[in-house]
Amino acid sequence: MPIVSIVTATYNRSNVLRHAIASVRRQTVTDWELLVIGDGCTDDTDTVVASFGDPRIRFENLPRNHGEQSLPNNHGAALATGRYLAFLNHDDLWFSDHLDALIGALDGAGADLAYGLSARVDATGQVHLWGDSPGGVYRLWQPVPASLWLMRRDLFERVGPWRSASTLWDSPSQEWLRRAAATGATLRPVNRLTTVQITSGGRRNSYASRAEAEHSAMVRAMDDEAAGREQLLTAIAAGSSAMTTATRPLLLAGRALRALVTRGCAAVSVPPTALVNAVRFGRKGGFIRHLRRTRGLAPAIGDSQ
Repeated sequence: MPIVSIVTATYNRSNVLRHAIASVRRQTVTDWELLVIGDGCTDDTDTVVASFGDPRIRFENLPRNHGEQSLPNNHGAALATGRYLAFLNHDDLWFSDHLDALIGALDGAGADLAYGLSARVDATGQVHLWGDSPGGVYRLWQPVPASLWLMRRDLFERVGPWRSASTLWDSPSQEWLRRAAATGATLRPVNRLTTVQITSGGRRNSYASRAEAEHSAMVRAMDDEAAGREQLLTAIAAGSSAMTTATRPLLLAGRALRALVTRGCAAVSVPPTALVNAVRFGRKGGFIRHLRRTRGLAPAIGDSQ
């Protein structure tokens, strides 16, 4: 039985997936299993996974494409045997101390789930900090992507499976995290940058074009982890400084409005992203349908849009 079970849901981005798998194999914690669950993949994902020749890695391909991560992640979690459970999106990368840092936080604090910090690179190349928790406390309006988490496996069993995006105003990962918090689970932030995200959602036709150049460049930058981490933190700080010194009226007004909406949502325990998605897309699952169109993917089976 491994210490950590890692679940990676994937669909037809084998060229990017290989970088995510390589980042798992670089972990200083080596006692893990990686469950790569294909969401009806039709490319060479099976060949790419097999090319690593690592018995700790297992690939299963679901018979049809579900259209988002909830079903493959639930399938992978059901197969997991480790004491701890982690999720890694197929287009995200871990620094080598990701598992080590979060296991230390779980064991040291007796928490149910720990999460690190992420450098999220947007489509313009700007780098943003995600997962930061002012006051060291998780708040329901705070986005904490699943690639940042490590949990005790029995927490997943207590909270239950990811819910389908088609039934939600918000993303399945954030809805699951809020359910975990609602059970009284202890969620522990770790003030260490352990993850890099080069997300497909903001990159038009990222699936259709099989874009990979940004991932390859980031992997090269992370070869020297100390220098790579410092470079990302410097970029995050520079971006924050630019925002702080911005004086354009529309920008300041937008920030004030976002703060007002966040406070209002917090007062009634409604996640701001769910409210925004309800207004923007008009029906549940609209956010995922929008992401599929942006990525250059056809509508999911059973979805007319």
